[in-house]
Amino acid sequence: MTGRVPSRNIGAVVQERQRFIQFVRDRGLRLTVERLALFDEIYEQHGHIDAEQLLESMKAHGLKTSRATVYRTLDLLVECGLVRKHHLGGSRHLFEHVHVGLSHDHLVCRTCGRVVEFVSPGIEALQIEICRAHSFDPDSHSLQILGVCTECSDSEKTREESRLAAAR
Repeated sequence: MTGRVPSRNIGAVVQERQRFIQFVRDRGLRLTVERLALFDEIYEQHGHIDAEQLLESMKAHGLKTSRATVYRTLDLLVECGLVRKHHLGGSRHLFEHVHVGLSHDHLVCRTCGRVVEFVSPGIEALQIEICRAHSFDPDSHSLQILGVCTECSDSEKTREESRLAAAR
């Protein structure tokens, strides 16, 4: 689930870019063209992207970046709190930039790996209620519902029906 964001609050992106620049400098690390280009690329994405897709996207834009730089920069962005790292089924990790003040959850198909983002005011309200009841001050949450999407379920039913018909 990737694609370009048609419109984005430019002021927020500028602030987040400045935050990343300061974060890198505070750690005594070099602020390279590649790191800034990776920041820009991941902030142009909507949805989830893995490190390999990010590397391919950089190459498609004519930017030479090593795989190691991609992984190190993603780690820095996660540590800085600007990018969230998800293990959404399968063996790979997916990344997405954090939308300040907005949260969402995920439906993950175990068969095809499709990820659906959803927002539920009811779930948000329940989380607030649970935290309040336990005197807990949350700073983030992660909810993944794992299962099988309709397309995979229908495909599996069709294969099973074909198998049964052939066995007759």
